[in-house]
Amino acid sequence: MRFISTVPLATLAAAFVLPDVQVFEQLTLQDHRAHDEVASFDDVLETSLKAFVSPEDIIWGSDADSGFFGPDANLDLALAEELDEASDHPGHHGDHGDHGHHGHHGHHGHHHHGSNLTIYQLISESKYTTNFTKLVNEYDDIVDLLNTTKANFTLFVPIDSAFAGIPDRGDKKPSREFIEAVLKYHIGLDTYTAHDILTTQTIPTALDEELLGDEAQRLRVSLGFTGIKVNFYSRVVAANFEAKNGIIHAVNHILVPPPFVGRELSLFPNVFSTLLLAYEKTDFVKFIHNVPTNGTTVFAPSNFAWTRLGARANAFLFNSPKGLHYLKALLKYQIVANTTLYSDAIYTNDGKTGEEVRTKVQFDLPTLLHELPLRVTIKTWAGFLKFVVNDYVHVVVRDGVAKNGVIQVVDKVPIPPCKRGEGSWWSRWWRGQGGEIEVEDLMERLAPYVEIDNVEEQEGEEMADL
Repeated sequence: MRFISTVPLATLAAAFVLPDVQVFEQLTLQDHRAHDEVASFDDVLETSLKAFVSPEDIIWGSDADSGFFGPDANLDLALAEELDEASDHPGHHGDHGDHGHHGHHGHHGHHHHGSNLTIYQLISESKYTTNFTKLVNEYDDIVDLLNTTKANFTLFVPIDSAFAGIPDRGDKKPSREFIEAVLKYHIGLDTYTAHDILTTQTIPTALDEELLGDEAQRLRVSLGFTGIKVNFYSRVVAANFEAKNGIIHAVNHILVPPPFVGRELSLFPNVFSTLLLAYEKTDFVKFIHNVPTNGTTVFAPSNFAWTRLGARANAFLFNSPKGLHYLKALLKYQIVANTTLYSDAIYTNDGKTGEEVRTKVQFDLPTLLHELPLRVTIKTWAGFLKFVVNDYVHVVVRDGVAKNGVIQVVDKVPIPPCKRGEGSWWSRWWRGQGGEIEVEDLMERLAPYVEIDNVEEQEGEEMADL
């Protein structure tokens, strides 16, 4: 399994430039009704943009927030906000998904009137989406896709100011294949209005990903205090432009196909530095690269989740030769290979793809630790979401989409259940609250799955050092 990308995402983003193409003259439509519809599209978009921010803010080209991928600090802040929201409600443990904030969707809930023009016709005539249209015009298959009336689509179209921060790298242009992938990643399959997004967690796109078993790469959508967010860093600035073959939402950042799981984790050292240290100490990357997979789910503990194990357990795991074997077992228990589980869809290697988890669903997912399963329970109701692993580990940031899978950030380190049972109600409650675990208990749970020589000879010496 490819765990860490060899090409940093920032390099790809910096290399992205507009191709040298002829500026297409706008077509003069004979149908005056079509003229009116395009004018209305621009008028409503302009009104929505002005309502969303002031002219001196990001929409009108401020360098502060109009880059290709957005400054790393903005992306980092977006994830931090998700974690803060989860920690602000420790008693709920993520019982309410992002979409619980129904009172903050504002103008996103308004439907603009329908149109007899296709998605392509609307964006090609709009003065706010000229840069994106220039790119689309280079790919006949994408033009055809946005013009067809045989299916419906949702286009998240970047407004022109989203391209303002792209540096000109001269001849160092990305490949046509990369640009095509970027364009397809903006096209959602089927129609998703802003109202639909209230009860949607991820949206499949027109970009098929080989490392997901040729399934559709997905966009993560959420509703926060600033409106609808796509993949954490891009915001919907105007929504619900109805076209003949779907709907259009305008966004303020270009949507880049996500990087590999490992690369994505490395972008957030303030959240995952302990997990990254665990990978380094156990030479885990070398191990994972030899695991063949089509899609993967990583239940990634945050730094705070590791501290909940307690000082003694962490000292044993990270600072003793024997403990590193147990640490590696824990890391294996966090990864499900050949299954990509989003909060509202699942991709499996057997070709069975399920979507739209509407009420409650439960999975026993075999992990890389001797196929020992994780029990995952997902409950949804009216946009509220509860995502729990092994009854006490809560997903606090869901659906970090990646090129080769998905990251689900958890508030506790998943630990295999004790074979002799979980003990008294007090011990079960203590574990559920994130209480510290004794080293002896940790070893007992992991011992059947740890490969280590001379266990008896090392045990007494190392336990005495803790």
